Order: sequence, then C-alpha cells, then structure tokens
Amino acid sequence: TTSSNSINGTWSPAVNNQATTTYTFTPAAGQCAATATMTVTVNPVTNSSVTQTACGSYVWNGTTYNASGTYTRNNGCSTDTLHLTVNPQTNPTFSQVAPICAGGSFSLPTTSNNGVTGTWSPAVNNQATTTYTFTPTAGQCATTASMTVTVNQPVTPTFTQVAPICAGGSFTLPTTSSNSINGTWSPAVNNQATTTYTFTPAAGQCAATATMTV
Repeated sequence: TTSSNSINGTWSPAVNNQATTTYTFTPAAGQCAATATMTVTVNPVTNSSVTQTACGSYVWNGTTYNASGTYTRNNGCSTDTLHLTVNPQTNPTFSQVAPICAGGSFSLPTTSNNGVTGTWSPAVNNQATTTYTFTPTAGQCATTASMTVTVNQPVTPTFTQVAPICAGGSFTLPTTSSNSINGTWSPAVNNQATTTYTFTPAAGQCAATATMTV
C-alpha cells in the first residue's frame, strides 16, 4: 500500500489468487501522484497421475522405487503422483546337477523348479568344470541364476607290476588297483606267452583304463 517512492494508496480490484489479474493503484488524496497498474500472473495448477506396474524396481524422475505405494513430487505449479505396484522378482531354483566324469553327459533344465522358463549359457561342456548362467525368457518377473557343474577328470588305476614268469608258471592280476579302483582284466590270463592286458574300471567310477604287460 506504499510505493517504492513513498506514495500511499489502495489497489483494486480485490486480490485474486485464481487468475491472472491487472490491478490499479490509486494514490490517497492530497498526494500529487498518478495511478499505476500491476499485472500479477497466476499460473494454473497442473496435476498429473501415473499408474505403473514394475518388476523388482521402477525409476521415476531419477529415483529408484523398490516397493509398491503412492509417490508424489512437486514440480513448480504441478503435482505429479505415481501409483506404483512393484512385483517381487522370482529367483529361479534348480536341483543341483551331480558331478560327472569327463566325457559323461548331463542336461540343464529349461524350466526351473518354480516354473520360470529360460536358457543357459555357455553351451554344455562335459570336459571341464563350468559355471552356467540361466537367463529367464522375457516377460517373466524373474532374476538370472547360476549353477556350477563339476566335471571330474578320470583317475588312472595304478598296479604293482607282475614279475616275469617262466612259461607254464602262474600269476594273477589284481581286480582292485593300488589306488582302490575296481574292475576287470582282458584278455584271459595266458601263461604261455607275453601278453598285454587291459584293465577296465567297473561302472560308476571316474577312472580310465590301464594296461600291464606280463
């Protein structure tokens, strides 16, 4: 009601905080002063509302939200509201593949125990221990998973060398190696001629064949 240069007066019309308005200042009587005007801009309030469903987390205006809820932010003369539903990500679970012997076979299931489908990488390797990554098929709210499949290298059976014999003599070939591998020998024992025998480990042991010449 007092100007910057000390003129007293009144404004009309009444203050309106809903719309842009031009006001007129009328100096009080007895002052040699002119009227003045001022336009006060009133910006409209713009409210926006967004409904969003996300998997695991959602980024809104640079902020990451990990839980369902209603979030608001003021943006000048606007209020933005986010109605967010965050679905938890499923962690695919698998039964561990048992260790194999190098050269053996195994498969990796393309559907997890809890129903998530996907693919594994890298390709199956039956020669070396490898960690595989499971990537869920798009459109499922699921995380990646990993599994390490152990590939054991075959043990070589060891034996104490049978001493030379005289033709017609006798000897035996042990069916258990010095390092505890069970198996069989072929061909049949021949006490008439020098022969090379092959030891074949019994099934279920990660062991290589071995030979001995008697």
